[in-house]
Amino acid sequence: MKTMIGEVVLFPGELEKWYTNKHDFIYIKSDGAVEVRFNRIKIELNKETPGLFQCSQGSFSIQNISTHPVTLRAIKFTCGIKMQKDFFSTDFEQAPFVSLLTGEAFDEVYCSHIIKVLEHLKKPQQLQNSRDRIDSRLIQLNRYIRKNYNTPISLQDLADYVGVHPTYLSNTYSKVFKISPILFLNQLRMKAAKELLIDPKLAIKEIAELVGYNSASQFSLIFKRFHSKTPSQFRKDTLKSIY
Repeated sequence: MKTMIGEVVLFPGELEKWYTNKHDFIYIKSDGAVEVRFNRIKIELNKETPGLFQCSQGSFSIQNISTHPVTLRAIKFTCGIKMQKDFFSTDFEQAPFVSLLTGEAFDEVYCSHIIKVLEHLKKPQQLQNSRDRIDSRLIQLNRYIRKNYNTPISLQDLADYVGVHPTYLSNTYSKVFKISPILFLNQLRMKAAKELLIDPKLAIKEIAELVGYNSASQFSLIFKRFHSKTPSQFRKDTLKSIY
């Protein structure tokens, strides 16, 4: 079962919400730069990079992040295949989707080709190939951490993002970048926290939330591991040296 979504024009900065039912897939093609957001995930699409999603039931947003109007076209469909939680991909065979959008394919052809694409995407894939080159998903994950470190992210969330087991992700990421994904995440948070602690108007609890921790106690515990002092003591010592 499919639904064709006709041309939707978004002006610069304009945001639109779309809705999906449980296990719906949606293919989105844009002629300009847009950002798709669902849960804590953000993906940028453009003319050369369409996207294929299967999100949890509910809404997701699409925003024009370019300086000119963009036109979106989309296909929403259900086929009985369930991917991992909040699946998305920008690396897949485009032909059957493009053919359907342009009216070059019948439903029967559309169904068989797209199911083959989805079955291929569902197969477990190694994050590194036999030549030991870095998989593009690791690069994408690294960028994702840099961009979203200030939101609550767990190792499971990161594993879901690239579609592998958390232990496998941690081992492979550590091998490539010489640091675990969670340690890298915490390093970014600690760097941001040190800058925020200089502002005496910000409460410790508020800073904890601003850098992605669920509680002030969790933030204080990790901060002390990194700096051998609590956030409050760090603030006191830093402000004393400044003033």
